[in-house]
Amino acid sequence: MFLNVAPKRPWDQAKPESFTPEVFRAIVEAVGTRGHDRLRVGASFVFSILEDEPSVLARALRNLLDSARAADVPVLVTFDGQNWWQNRPDLWNFWDPALPGYDPANRANVEWTDWTPDSAVKIGWRNWGRQMRVRPAPNLASRRFLEAHWPAYDVLVPMLVRWREELPADRKHLFGGLKVGWEASINVNAYHYPGGNRLFEQWPDDPSHDPNEHDPAKGWTFGHAVLGHAAVRTAGIKSDGELAREDVERVVQQYLEALAGRAVGLGLPAGLVFTHQGGTFAPWDRHLSFRPAMNRFSIPGWSFYSHDPPECGSLAEDMESQGRTQWAAAEWWRGAADEKGWQERFARTLAFKRCRFICVFNWHGFEQAPGATAGLRRVIEQRR
Repeated sequence: MFLNVAPKRPWDQAKPESFTPEVFRAIVEAVGTRGHDRLRVGASFVFSILEDEPSVLARALRNLLDSARAADVPVLVTFDGQNWWQNRPDLWNFWDPALPGYDPANRANVEWTDWTPDSAVKIGWRNWGRQMRVRPAPNLASRRFLEAHWPAYDVLVPMLVRWREELPADRKHLFGGLKVGWEASINVNAYHYPGGNRLFEQWPDDPSHDPNEHDPAKGWTFGHAVLGHAAVRTAGIKSDGELAREDVERVVQQYLEALAGRAVGLGLPAGLVFTHQGGTFAPWDRHLSFRPAMNRFSIPGWSFYSHDPPECGSLAEDMESQGRTQWAAAEWWRGAADEKGWQERFARTLAFKRCRFICVFNWHGFEQAPGATAGLRRVIEQRR
């Protein structure tokens, strides 16, 4: 049962010294138990691997792992290269010679709204509780974009492997695993409004004129501009005609397989590598299926906010079609009004097939939610 610590609360990947055992200990103290052999309490953290140099990330990861061991609390580590790449204009800046990294060829590294690079997007929008502007959606099949992940993987994954190997046999559980991707998808966490480039050009620093519409009822594009053309074309799937959600699913699956395959190739067991796919929403038949999360190098994971796993459309069918029983609630917030409600939400998630972990987003909100820590403690006690 991992509680995710949001960046800078207080852990900050750009400040390796901020990773100390105190947060681990505070989580255990607030929940009131460390758990037991069947169900333990742990902490997780997301490293945005394109935002800082691998050497800085390495110091931060080392301190995180050492803090977990000092506190004797399990840790789940996430590597994300899709959502935050603000500091990589050398990959996304194809339009502004006045900014660092300018290169018209960078059109190949961002998404397009049709089949030609002339439609490359300059901006994206994200709604994580409120809408914000973000850098353009990356082309998940771009060779340069994908290769930008590997310097961090090649430094950090061997650190995870060595750290786990050095743990005594009775403390191997302190390494909860590596999660790759963070709701990996297209049209979800960097969507684009029709005419979005013109909005950005006219009001580059003023979002007050932006639309604010994000309707899951309109299907996998949410009623926005249709992204995915760049990745689908780059991957050799299709280069004309209508872009279908099945095309996007193939690209997302390939991206997550590449990430997980790299981690396994660097020494992590596939049973400790987890994917995190996004794009799964109700109405289920109009959004991405759950299949892109599944590959031979990892255990699949998804987000759960609106529904418990048994109620999530084709989830059970998609897993069974691939012969899968193990899975992860890679991001989870099934909020409740009181202790009993939280306990029931946790129990329903844990009861679905073979759940490896639940990762609650985020710890600071969970700690303050009425009945949340007590509900978690109760479900742990009941499974002893």
